[in-house]
Amino acid sequence: MQGYILHTLRVREEDLLVRILTQSQLYTLYRFYGARHSVVHLGHKIDFSIQQDLREIGRLREPIHLGFIWERDTQKRYFWQQYLNLLNTHLRDISHLDSFYFEHLEEGTKRLEKENPKRAILNLYAKLLRFEGRGNTLQTCLICEQPLQDKIILGRGLVRGHKDCMQGAVFEQAHITQWLSLRGEFLEEAEVDNLWNLLMQGL
Repeated sequence: MQGYILHTLRVREEDLLVRILTQSQLYTLYRFYGARHSVVHLGHKIDFSIQQDLREIGRLREPIHLGFIWERDTQKRYFWQQYLNLLNTHLRDISHLDSFYFEHLEEGTKRLEKENPKRAILNLYAKLLRFEGRGNTLQTCLICEQPLQDKIILGRGLVRGHKDCMQGAVFEQAHITQWLSLRGEFLEEAEVDNLWNLLMQGL
């Protein structure tokens, strides 16, 4: 079975609890430490098996790291790990899930081969919002409920407002609409940085 490591938590001395996203399920498994054991890290795609025990949590067995060339790039690996950490929090109460999420990460690994890491992950985020029905298309300000103009402020969860009603980074509304329509190439560099900072507040 294959999956992506969304989280690791050290328990006891060197043992780990590992959360893995697969095609249809999120597993939390116990990983015993040993000198001959391969290292498992947040963001790794692994092939693995599960040793079930009716009395306790399943054990992660024989994990093999299925590496990507871009993982040698520290910056790309860092941004990837940040996104998977956010995804783990976002899916914290879920065990069974749609195959979209696994395929979503598969697409991300391909995007990171060729794209700027922030843009690649922001484009993934736009797809996630669309899949979950959270692509905010409101045309009125959250605060005053009046129609929005060309320049807008975005808050966490992509709530929108006028510059006079909310504090935060300014965006071109047309660029955000295009980004949410999966045309992120229209984002300017400053908008990419500001959207990334917004993303880091949570999915």
